[in-house]
Amino acid sequence: MTYAMSDPHGCLDILKKNVEQPDLSGENRLILLGDYIDRGPQSGQTLRYIYDLQREHGAEKIIVLRGNHEEEFLDWINTISHPDGISFNNWLAYDRGLNTFRTLVTAEQLEEFKRFSAEAKGDELITRLNEKAVQMILETNGDLIKWLRKLPYYYKTETQIFVHAGVDEEAGEWWETGTPNYTFVGKPFDLIGIGEFCMDIIAGHIATSRISGKKDFHDVYHDGMSHYYIDGTVIVSGKIPVLTYDEKSGKYIY
Repeated sequence: MTYAMSDPHGCLDILKKNVEQPDLSGENRLILLGDYIDRGPQSGQTLRYIYDLQREHGAEKIIVLRGNHEEEFLDWINTISHPDGISFNNWLAYDRGLNTFRTLVTAEQLEEFKRFSAEAKGDELITRLNEKAVQMILETNGDLIKWLRKLPYYYKTETQIFVHAGVDEEAGEWWETGTPNYTFVGKPFDLIGIGEFCMDIIAGHIATSRISGKKDFHDVYHDGMSHYYIDGTVIVSGKIPVLTYDEKSGKYIY
């Protein structure tokens, strides 16, 4: 059996309940499709939980993909820690109330950062704040950042593509080389694929309430052909849909 989940967005307790249910013995495996951080209250703890889970069971049994929220977070880390020749990135400004940042540093670091923020002055204030924040995260969770940087953009089988947002479907069977990385994690909502494709596509990223046109729908959405979407908008619904694939029967269960 293959189990797929996506978009936990810092809702660790809900993710844990989901992960505890599947049978991960034998050749069974779990595929996580990205967006582990932001919105919910436990982004850092969610990353640590998934990191430990993969270390415990192995990367072939717990397959972890990156989403657009991890991509944006890493872009910030990379541009601030290696700024030469790279445009400035102010991800911290979009982290309302330091919602994600505060989960990736210690309580002492957070208080130090708040003092630094209150005392800092001058035109370079924003730059200095971002540099300080990145420095603290790397000091406390450097191992998580190294791990995040290695997360793949997709996982494929003979008949399936597991991906956060989607692929360039106009490329057809050449999707693997024809899809840029930003599409794998951030394919625009108005270009989300529907209909027949040469492989099944299992993705998160877009709320199933949006793609179904039903505001109260937060389950797995199947278009009746090649696409399965599994982002249940956990912040609204309190649930993370699980898509199960039975390799023996070739059937999806949800």
